[in-house]
Amino acid sequence: MKPLRLLPLFVTITSIALSSGAARAEGEGGSDQPDAGNSGLTILNDATNVTHWGLGAGVGLRESPYKGDGMQVMPFPLVSFDDKWVHLIGTTVDLKIGDWSGVSVALRGRYSLADGYRQSDAPILNGMENRNGAFWYGPALAWHTAYGTLSGDFLLGGNKGERAGLDYSKSFGLGQFSITPHVGIDWLSSQYVNYYYGVRPSEARSDRPAYTGTATWNVSLGTRVDYRLTAHQRVLLDVGVSHLGSGVTDSPLVGKRFIPEVRIGYNYQFK
Repeated sequence: MKPLRLLPLFVTITSIALSSGAARAEGEGGSDQPDAGNSGLTILNDATNVTHWGLGAGVGLRESPYKGDGMQVMPFPLVSFDDKWVHLIGTTVDLKIGDWSGVSVALRGRYSLADGYRQSDAPILNGMENRNGAFWYGPALAWHTAYGTLSGDFLLGGNKGERAGLDYSKSFGLGQFSITPHVGIDWLSSQYVNYYYGVRPSEARSDRPAYTGTATWNVSLGTRVDYRLTAHQRVLLDVGVSHLGSGVTDSPLVGKRFIPEVRIGYNYQFK
């Protein structure tokens, strides 16, 4: 339908990245190379504050994981803003904490437009309480190298649980094109899975038994292609597929294990 407590693992990942000398980048264009001129805590950095911003929009096509629900069509914003302190892309905003030898750290806030459902979306959901999207917040980091960008975050969503993600991407320039293969793994807490894929005893029926969600891992693979029309305009195409973990697929609400997704967008960069 609409588009998973692992703090020890996140701390471990962060420590490894920092000791290797590591904010989960959004990856909407941008370089794998670190900016050597902006090292240290942002608040102590005296680098010139340069602002970049742009406007655009796109549409996403995504197969719903719920039984009886087909392809979803969902518009999304491509508003972008970046300066010394803040990075904004779409519904995600990062407050920049600092950068050390290509390892950037940020505090992230994100509103997930894709999560949740209405009971009218599919027959299997009839009689279920509606599930809503959430605002997620937490630490994020990215390790930028000549070999690509390794990024991760650990986000909290109030009563909807926690989620953590780790991604790797590498961009290749081909004239006006930029091609970026990417692979990711997402951990979803049991509270998250239970909220979006669980069935409460009061919601159970003969073809929909009660189900308590368990923590799980989702894996995704895809490729993004950016094409620069002019110095200020670009279009993007992102094609990928996700493999849902057993905590999700064991739910009586779910009828698919592989979820294909396509995103198409346009952005005008003013500065």
